[in-house]
Amino acid sequence: MLGDLQKIVSRSDQYQASDFSRAANQLLTNQFLYADRPVHRDSYFLVASHIDYFTNLFEAIGWSFVYQPDEAYMGILPQGEERYMRLKLDESLLLLCIRQQYEQRLEGFEVEAGQAYTSTDELLTSYENLTGKEIPNETRLKEILSLFSRHGVIERGKPEESAPKNIPLKINPIIRQVVVEDYIRQLEALCDPEEADESEESTVSQNSEQEVSAP
Repeated sequence: MLGDLQKIVSRSDQYQASDFSRAANQLLTNQFLYADRPVHRDSYFLVASHIDYFTNLFEAIGWSFVYQPDEAYMGILPQGEERYMRLKLDESLLLLCIRQQYEQRLEGFEVEAGQAYTSTDELLTSYENLTGKEIPNETRLKEILSLFSRHGVIERGKPEESAPKNIPLKINPIIRQVVVEDYIRQLEALCDPEEADESEESTVSQNSEQEVSAP
């Protein structure tokens, strides 16, 4: 890989080896990069212009590279055993509800540039209706949203002064990469007392071809 990088840099009058290292590190740190985010933009366009190099680079360390130019994002997903992670039940349920909200917006032609908009009030109403379970309290909800935000699944906006607890949310298109198509069946399975116990953690996958996925 170092030899490939040296060849690329020697032919470029725009980038140095440190730029490639910075871009790779930003992908590993953030998992997903978006062209419209100023903090991501330089790395995004560097990677976009050297797709083969970065695909091979991440494949060598066990990650799959995902590039969706139409929706202006890219990211990496772990392969093999590493694609599984542990989420608590409320985290899994809320993630599945976010996917449901995304699909609902998509069906209503309310998705802009691959992104859908909702709010915590709408999300919690959906959570209550789909799961029949008590909604997470304010502190717990903020913890879960912070987790999803760190992985780029959602972005939190600033609430209006008249409704300070109703946080605007932007759902990014990567929700379809990390949550499977059969999300309704997964919700039903996790809500079935014979199949899930609130005191236990649920196993989720980072690969959209598996039964459930997560960032």
